[in-house]
Amino acid sequence: EVFFFFMKNIFKPIAIVIAAAAFCACDEFGPVFTGKYDEPADERIYTDADFAAQTRITIKELKAMYKDGPVKITDDLVIKGQVTTSDASGNFYKSFYIQDETAGIELKLGLTGLYNDYKLGQWIYVKCKGLVVGDYEGSKQLGYEDITGDYETAYMEVKLIIENHIFKGALDEPLQPEVISEADLTTDEHMGKYVTINGLSYTNTIFCLVYVNPDGNTKLTSNRIFLDEENKNAWGVTTWAMSKSKFTEYLYSGVFDTADIGNGPEKVKDHKFEIKPTAYTVSQYFKMGKTSIAVRTSGYCKFADKEMSETIGNGTSVSFTGILTNYRGEPQFTLIDLDGVSAAK
Repeated sequence: EVFFFFMKNIFKPIAIVIAAAAFCACDEFGPVFTGKYDEPADERIYTDADFAAQTRITIKELKAMYKDGPVKITDDLVIKGQVTTSDASGNFYKSFYIQDETAGIELKLGLTGLYNDYKLGQWIYVKCKGLVVGDYEGSKQLGYEDITGDYETAYMEVKLIIENHIFKGALDEPLQPEVISEADLTTDEHMGKYVTINGLSYTNTIFCLVYVNPDGNTKLTSNRIFLDEENKNAWGVTTWAMSKSKFTEYLYSGVFDTADIGNGPEKVKDHKFEIKPTAYTVSQYFKMGKTSIAVRTSGYCKFADKEMSETIGNGTSVSFTGILTNYRGEPQFTLIDLDGVSAAK
């Protein structure tokens, strides 16, 4: 995975194909196909009656099965929820969220261009038997078993697996976001839900971890560059994230020159031509009252290089609409697109 801390794959056995999916568990963002697929003219729409033989549970009940490690579902359980996210802008990667009246959860399908098949507001049924409820740095996910043990869940990815577990229901009106308070930011009840948070202020702080060479080839003692929260002015980063070209621009502008490589003493300014440019995900930090929130944006998304509004930088009150999650005990927010940003004028 790649980040700067800134103040801040004709007839082989099917089992082999299925097992291969478990190796694809990385949760980092990557390039997303956002073209248009042809939709089947006679695609079946599932209803509650199709799952009468299984036991329906809520998403909240499913998430509650997780205690202190991944849980493989062995009973015939079904959850139902509406799609709340779209990967059209590229800020969600190989997964989407669904939500019922009780909770929201991420479904790890392992495909891109999901917005072509799973529309905002569409009802989704999930046969959970054989899938795994896991946790990634504090946020619950429903996916496949990761045989590598590197992650608690893997992407379903293989078409056969997806078709056996994910079923499309009727297309309904998209859910309206729930407006939540500062106190709600750290409660399990709202994690994975589509929400709006109001009254935030920018702290001029970013989080990003950059590798000198993502391939790991370097003569330096460390491959990472850390810029931590003790530094001010967000290291000159004024965009939501950084595409490869934008990162290159920032790097050669000199704004990162004084950053330590690893724990030092090498500095970026002495090795900037050894650093291999690529896209980088950035978390921009805001505060809601006394609570800090990381608004995380993919370096591959369509709005990665969009400049943040000057009014945001000037301390104007900001509202965000998107998905609330948890990252290592702290609130993290993911925008679906920039329509989810509103700054007072």
